[in-house]
Amino acid sequence: MDGHHFRRAAAGLTLLAAAALAGVTGAAEIAVAPGELEPALRAARPGDTLKLLAGIHRGPIELGIPLRLIGEPGAILDGDGRGTVVLVRAPGVEIADLRVRGGGADLGQDDAAIRFDRVEGGAVLRCHVEARGFGIYLAAGGSHRIEGNVIEGDAGLPVARRGNGIHLWHTERNEILDNELASVRDGVYLSFAHDNLIRGNQGERLRYGIHYMYSERNTLMANRFTRCTGGIALMFSFDNHIEANVTAGNARFGILLQQLERSKLVANLVTGNGRGFYLENSAANRFERNHMEANGVGAYLTAGSEGNVFTANHFDGNLVQVYRNHAGRNAWWDAGRGNRWSDYAGFDWSGDGIGDTPYRLETSSSALIARRPRARWLWMSPLLALLDWWDLRWLDSGAVGVDAFDRFPLVGDEVAAPPLAASVAGRAGGSR
Repeated sequence: MDGHHFRRAAAGLTLLAAAALAGVTGAAEIAVAPGELEPALRAARPGDTLKLLAGIHRGPIELGIPLRLIGEPGAILDGDGRGTVVLVRAPGVEIADLRVRGGGADLGQDDAAIRFDRVEGGAVLRCHVEARGFGIYLAAGGSHRIEGNVIEGDAGLPVARRGNGIHLWHTERNEILDNELASVRDGVYLSFAHDNLIRGNQGERLRYGIHYMYSERNTLMANRFTRCTGGIALMFSFDNHIEANVTAGNARFGILLQQLERSKLVANLVTGNGRGFYLENSAANRFERNHMEANGVGAYLTAGSEGNVFTANHFDGNLVQVYRNHAGRNAWWDAGRGNRWSDYAGFDWSGDGIGDTPYRLETSSSALIARRPRARWLWMSPLLALLDWWDLRWLDSGAVGVDAFDRFPLVGDEVAAPPLAASVAGRAGGSR
């Protein structure tokens, strides 16, 4: 059984246990009118469903037994500006179809709209969360399902004083699916959170779309983050799988790797960002079939990043395709297949899809512009052309290191567009 199916099975078993408990105790569905929530919670039994009718229901509340808390259209749960609106202290709790608002804004106290505290098997489904502090906070425990929610932060606060949309701390085997995030600090934040599936989430104008550290074996798939400070920031982690995400028009970077190791980044679309991939002290990662398009720098490697493999990627129209600043040795081809470069000037006389001459990763002119973006006005000047001519002569002399070029550049249409490319076509704003 692979990791993803294991996570789903673990979550399913937890919810099944809660359902079995409900069957034993004779679960009931109870309609709750505004003003009746507190007595309804006191009278509820494990497995009951509390259906909140339209109107404003006052919180904060604490859920200490397994139950379902669902809302009919127009039902609002308001925390009156105090602490956490819904604090969950029991396994198998489901919260669905509610508007939750009015939590506190004290990040030091972890104020949140909804918080699961050291429990397993919970779910938050299709809720509209208005968060002054954190949106949905998972503290320890795990096997939760957070799906289809809209989470909005307080746009009136400075970004640094806002909470994260979905915050995971010391929690494992969660599924974070198809949530929309706006006006929060980081969309999805993980710390010491392992074996999670983060799929189909989207947001814009955040600090970072996804941000995590000390978190291993996570899968990030088909997420989309645009016009943020940075798209996805992965730090101090290993054995992650990053596939088919879109990061577009972000000011600083599309996907940042800081001390990330042994991870796979496959078929991501990274377009219109200040830097596409930004690697800092990251090693032994594999980049395959990613599209880096119209970024200031397609791939920026620094601080000893080494042992990374780039193959079958598409570098298209980046102002600087690759820049290496004190990076170690990396491989720009694998098994005789390199990458496709939009500015490759060679030929393929044999017709095998591989260019007949190597592609030089960077020239003096590209290095200058990567270090000094204001020098871009010199682009195509006779001076820079002379520097690039000298680089080619230097390459021909054999004095340049083996990792300074792609020996097997791809030509033609071999590198297909990532599955999500159409989702940002014509809409991603360039930010350099």
